[in-house]
Amino acid sequence: MQVLGIETSTAVISVAVAAGAQVLGEFSLTARQGHMEHLLPLIDRLLAGLGITVADLDGFAASVGPGSFTSLRVGLATCKSLAHTVGKPVAEVPTLDVLAWGLQGTEGLICPVLTARREEVYTALYVNSHQGVKRLSSYLALNPAEMALRLRGELRAGITFTGEGACKNWELFRQYLEERAILAGPARMWPRAGYTALLGTEIFSEGEGKAPGAMQALYIKPPPVRMGVGDERS
Repeated sequence: MQVLGIETSTAVISVAVAAGAQVLGEFSLTARQGHMEHLLPLIDRLLAGLGITVADLDGFAASVGPGSFTSLRVGLATCKSLAHTVGKPVAEVPTLDVLAWGLQGTEGLICPVLTARREEVYTALYVNSHQGVKRLSSYLALNPAEMALRLRGELRAGITFTGEGACKNWELFRQYLEERAILAGPARMWPRAGYTALLGTEIFSEGEGKAPGAMQALYIKPPPVRMGVGDERS
């Protein structure tokens, strides 16, 4: 099964094609603006390089957020349009999952962080397992200082942070968590469409693909009480 992955939730525009557990090709470009201008040309270049067309694809996966509303809308609209044109299903892939998958093999906990409005961040907790990266918490919207305080009080393991929100709040996380806090390297700091495509492939294999018109962005609200590790509600 060949799946096109589209990632536009941040400043990085990324597209990839995966087949099974292998990424066949991937292009990424950093652009604070102009996602609409760059996305389709990147897809065209990728497919041409692989010697395939849109009609050869079996499914389409897009990052559904959280992230920048404007750029997310570009990715979702493009994904739905292409899938509708060739009559293929779509897969909704949360951006935090994509970031966490970039840290496969990492020991301890994984914490992707994306900036949100009202000086909050979007986040969730993950851990590596034999089945891959597993999410341990809900998708959350938190004040970064509150987040760091909760992590310090509830966790004793080391925790690797990734995402542009982690970079922005790194000094705060380091202050609260000290040596338990680790910052991912630059190459693992942004979501990549290769992981979007791979996660989309898993969604399709589990029979959870959707019709293009049913695809929608993931909206996250602040939790009522606490960052409950082990709570997998979304």
